[in-house]
Parts: sequence; structure tokens; C-alpha cells
Amino acid sequence: MNSLIAYMLRSYTRSQRYFGPLAGIVIAVQILYSYKPNPVMNSYAATAVMLFISCAWMGLSFLNHEHPVHRQIAVVHLRSAVRHSVGGIVALAVLTLLLDLILVIYPWLTGHFAESPGVYRFSLALVGHGLLGMLGVSISLYLQSSWVKKGSHAAGIMLGIVILSLGGTQISDSLPSSLHFLIWLLPPVAPVMEVMMKADTMPLAELLGSFAHALLYITLLIGFYLYRSRQRDYNKT
Repeated sequence: MNSLIAYMLRSYTRSQRYFGPLAGIVIAVQILYSYKPNPVMNSYAATAVMLFISCAWMGLSFLNHEHPVHRQIAVVHLRSAVRHSVGGIVALAVLTLLLDLILVIYPWLTGHFAESPGVYRFSLALVGHGLLGMLGVSISLYLQSSWVKKGSHAAGIMLGIVILSLGGTQISDSLPSSLHFLIWLLPPVAPVMEVMMKADTMPLAELLGSFAHALLYITLLIGFYLYRSRQRDYNKT
């Protein structure tokens, strides 16, 4: 598995498809921290949402960068499409963790905050960024070329999901009470962003509840994706 992950990361780096999502998040973070001082948790909530968008984009480019023939050879060599899919998810998790650490440590080390984050807020920021990053990755699994043939359709669907996810709170408020259950179908980006912004005053149990919701959502998406991976034809592009 280590060799597979190393191969995938090396192959993705050589393809240079990482440039778009990486440049996007660098520009967004530079704009956010273009002035000092910044509020700690509000800034972390903003960069966590940026990471969600960037990881969704990065996941799509990562999952589409490998040539179908190379992918099929790798699956045959591994004797398991699921193992190949797990390798891709773990490689994306490594990239997400790297970006997570950079986004959480960078403003602290460069003195962009009005005060020290402290261990509690630092830990929450790491978990919140990691969850939203993996949420973006989980969504991208279903939009790769072997699932959605046209790249323009996949990009449009992803943009729609991002917009709906960010507007989750407003959508929930506008729905009649009998339809509130529909909000549970949306990726829980808005609830995680909200609890991160209110982390200083919100009870820990409520905060952890939102994080658990996001973790459950990610687990279900990845679990169903791996289940379906057994039956898909990866020769298709």
C-alpha cells in the first residue's frame, strides 16, 4: 500500500494538475490574511471552507490524472479495484493533512492573529480543517471521469454542491418545518463552519456533535464509494 500511495503522489505531482487547486487556496489565504490582526476562530472557519473547496477540486484532478490503461494495470497488479481506490483516498488524505497543517500553523507563526490560538482552539482548527478537507475529497470521488463522463458536467455538479453546502443554514431557514429533514442530505459544511466561528462560547458537546455529523457523512460517502468500486469498469474514461 505504501508503494501504491507513493506511486500515486509521484504521478500526480508529475502531471502538474495540482497547480490549479493549490494556486487557488494560496491566493484566497493571502487575500484573507492581507491585513492584521485577524480574529482566530473566524479566520480558521474561513480557511476551513477554502480547504473544502480546494480539496474537492484537488480530488477531482487527482482522480482523473491517471491514464485509464495505467489504472487498469495497477488494478490488475493489485488484484483489487477496492485496494486501488483505498490507495487513492489515503493519498488524498495525506495531501489534505498537509494543507490542513499549513493553513492552521501559518497564520499563528506569522503573527496574523490578534491573540494566541491556544491549545484548545488550535486542536479544534486542526480537526475542523481536516473534516471539511476530507468532505471535499469524498464528494469528488463520485464526480471522477469513470462516474461522470463529461468534465464540464462534473465541474457544474461540483459547483452546485459547493454553493448548496455553503448556503445550508439559509436553505434550512427557508424550508417549511416538514421539509427540514432535507437539510441532512447536504454536505454539513455550514454547520461545521458555524460551530468553528462560535467555538469560544459554544458548549463542547454541541461542537463535537457537528464534527461527528461531518465524520459520519464522510464515512458513508467513502464506504458506499468503495462498495461500488467492486462493480465499476475502470477502462471507461
